[in-house]
Amino acid sequence: MPSTPLSPPFALRRRHVIGGALAAATVALWPWTPAFPVEGGAQTTFLTLSQLLTGRDTLDPTLGRRLLEALQASDTSFDQHATDLLGLLQTRKVLLPNLPALLTAEKPPFAALPSQVMAAWYLGVVGDGPQARVVAFEHALNAATVSDKLRPPTYAYGAPGSWSANPNT
Repeated sequence: MPSTPLSPPFALRRRHVIGGALAAATVALWPWTPAFPVEGGAQTTFLTLSQLLTGRDTLDPTLGRRLLEALQASDTSFDQHATDLLGLLQTRKVLLPNLPALLTAEKPPFAALPSQVMAAWYLGVVGDGPQARVVAFEHALNAATVSDKLRPPTYAYGAPGSWSANPNT
């Protein structure tokens, strides 16, 4: 009776070679991008702080960069205060409803920082009065929150230019 050769426990087959080649090609060609562009500590800190304050897992990194630039322009110590606040939130595990009272009592220099960050994300506005700078409107979180039912105000609901015709005629 002829003996059949025993194959090793893992025999390399053509399908394994092709599958490995496809996996390697996919990994090599995949456009790997981090969730937030790594542009430096200030942006990473700002986006992490923003996620904690807004309670959102994902935020638009491009909008985040523009908001950060506007906040930095309005307050030269913004980066340091944001870093300090993020450290406080991460080490002390402060609940957001208790944050204003804690900051007013213990860290008055940046007690207004959470409301500035929240206003920037939700309203798309940085600063107050004549120094206010509108950074986002359509993509601000207040519009995104209700986007399933409402469009941002002042946007025309008809075709381009339809707002110019008198609706009574």
